[in-house]
Amino acid sequence: MKPLSVWQKRSVTVCAALALTSILLALAFRSKTIPNLLRADTNAKDSESVEVRKDKIEKSLLLDGELRAVGSRIIYASTSEEAKITYLPPEGSIVKAGDRIVELDSGTILDRIKDTEEKIIAAENEIVKTRAQHESALRSMYVDLSKLWLAFEQAKVKATSPAELISRRENQENLLALEKSKTEYENMLTKIEQKKKEQAAELQVRNIERDKLKIQLDQARSNLDGMNIKAPSDGMVIYGDHWAERRKLQIGDVVWGGFAIVRLPDLREMEVLAQVNEVDGPRMTPGQRARIKLDSYPDTEIWGTVKSIAETAIKANWMAKAKVFNAVISLDNTVMEIMKPGMSAQITVILSETAPQLLVPRSSVEFADGEARVLRLEGEEMRAIAVNILHSDPLHYAVADNGALKEGDRILKRR
Repeated sequence: MKPLSVWQKRSVTVCAALALTSILLALAFRSKTIPNLLRADTNAKDSESVEVRKDKIEKSLLLDGELRAVGSRIIYASTSEEAKITYLPPEGSIVKAGDRIVELDSGTILDRIKDTEEKIIAAENEIVKTRAQHESALRSMYVDLSKLWLAFEQAKVKATSPAELISRRENQENLLALEKSKTEYENMLTKIEQKKKEQAAELQVRNIERDKLKIQLDQARSNLDGMNIKAPSDGMVIYGDHWAERRKLQIGDVVWGGFAIVRLPDLREMEVLAQVNEVDGPRMTPGQRARIKLDSYPDTEIWGTVKSIAETAIKANWMAKAKVFNAVISLDNTVMEIMKPGMSAQITVILSETAPQLLVPRSSVEFADGEARVLRLEGEEMRAIAVNILHSDPLHYAVADNGALKEGDRILKRR
């Protein structure tokens, strides 16, 4: 082996010296400065620590839904014909009982009322005219009847003349004249009775035509009253849906009798209508508790109970392929100050829950060497504690209460 040169020996010596110096500095630094670093680190981590607490582990189902009133009044168009909407209060406004809520165009009805009234007057005039004609015709017939009666009475006198005073031929002629006058007289009576029946039938037809017009007039006047609809009770104005277009009704739309124009929900009692995916539907049953948070007021938590679930699944909307079950959740209380129909809400349905157990955040648990550990803060130091995980939810682990951890301990919350 070739001996080292002087420069090589000096280089080795310098490197060894540098290495020894580094080791000594590291040892000195560790012995003197590490406690301060741990203290500073501990203080930093203490601000990111959490407290071990006891609570329940829930298995839940998250749903979307919206508020609706338990009870509501629907305002229908009461007109028997088409009419145009001329007034609606702003949707979402609060109205009191008796407030104007819907107005429909009454111009057509007013014209119809005027026309019908004129027709009624004409019909009554026609009835008067017909009665006068009937009375005139009957008077003429009674004049003819009186003449026939006179002829009949004269024929009866002649027919009762003694046979010995007149010839046999004259007697037969008198009897024939009596029979003829009697027949003519009775025929005239029959004609008069028939005429009376015909006249009564004609007057009945005229009266029926007039009465029909009166019914039409009453209906038109009733429709006129229905052009101005007042709120039957307090509530919030919710417009009805247009019959042909995917939108709400608006001023200028045409409606007809029986068409739902406005809905007035009773704001004193609300519930939530939720849609449950058909896969999750069988997991829900009436009576399960639910936690509701309104999207507009996420800090307000309201509890409720699953009231009912539909027996059959339907499409979520007309374009969707997936099917859902409609579920109704009743609320423990209604906060009228903030709750309005149509508000969207997030519902957490509690499917099951455990007894209170020690809970630690998922972010605090580290898995190593086949066991789960947390770092418990002990003054200025941290100690690794092995824990036995029993249950979990999306945010927490439930760990065994075996003395390793206790309620109130503070553990490091890892990022």
